Amino acid sequence: MHTSLRPTPVEGTFTIRNFTFESGETLDALTIGYVMYGTLNDARDNLCLVMPGTSNLRHGTAEHVGPGRAYDTNRYCVVCTDAIGGGTSSKPADGLFDKFPRYTIRDMARAQYQLAAEGLGLGSRQVALLAGASMGAFQTLEWLIHFPDSVKNAVLLVPAWKAGNTFLMATKRMFDIIALDPNWRGGQYHTHAPLIQPEAGQRTAGRHYFTWTVTDDYLETTPLNTLHDEAERAGNGFASWDAWSLLRRYQASSAHDVRTPFGGDLSRALARVKAHTLVLPCSQDRLLGLENAKEIAQGISNGHYAEVNSNKGHLAWRPSLGSPETVAITKYINSHALQTDQQ
Repeated sequence: MHTSLRPTPVEGTFTIRNFTFESGETLDALTIGYVMYGTLNDARDNLCLVMPGTSNLRHGTAEHVGPGRAYDTNRYCVVCTDAIGGGTSSKPADGLFDKFPRYTIRDMARAQYQLAAEGLGLGSRQVALLAGASMGAFQTLEWLIHFPDSVKNAVLLVPAWKAGNTFLMATKRMFDIIALDPNWRGGQYHTHAPLIQPEAGQRTAGRHYFTWTVTDDYLETTPLNTLHDEAERAGNGFASWDAWSLLRRYQASSAHDVRTPFGGDLSRALARVKAHTLVLPCSQDRLLGLENAKEIAQGISNGHYAEVNSNKGHLAWRPSLGSPETVAITKYINSHALQTDQQ
């Protein structure tokens, strides 16, 4: 039955025992948090699982969720996750801080695969739609490569198959800025009482990072006071995190490269993908660029490519009801799902 109201979100967690990271480090219990909109049907073939960006949590994509929206709750049971390292998932802030394993995007994808197969009871059934933006797209692509039979349709919003130099330069300066805060204490802020986060450094790092997520055109055509407000919101977002939790997330994104398990061979990695995959970058994304996205679409046998044209750049993926970007993303994702259903 179709409804015009978004289902009430239901919070949940799933704990994986004795999780071994790619580094060889382990956690006795790794928790993955999520929020669910709607219910799985008896066949368990209506799951849409959405993974978050680097500094985003499970509610960050909520405005893309609902009847007729990009992640259509008339069509799917939508589950938005907290990846390793943030929100209600296991994270450095739980007490390990700098001793928390230095996890990878592949670790994130594997944990969320286990969430779907074991925690949500899919078993060997396919995820109907797997999606994510930015680091969420990194995770989606790694999942498609390493668990190729487990997904029917996928969407990669503002994606990349590796972290490029622009992203690496932006994140390295972010790390440098946080380290300048006296409260950072060489990363040992958590060993002092009372525990004081390097919030000033995190806030400044977020303001700095914001300018890389939009385009020069956006910066020059948007009123300066608006830009200051948006940069301040980005800074406050960074400052809301525990510092080591934030750093471990960006370290994972910075190390992203799907070729690593394949001897540096991109074609071998992408050839494993079986899902019908919509690759949907922003045409003006300077943080991750376009060539990376085009190479993904060309390397996937069932790859489909489209662009969202916006001077918001990398931030074009963020849902804003009625905006040209969100309207375009919704149209592309709904059309992709409809077309693949007919095949």
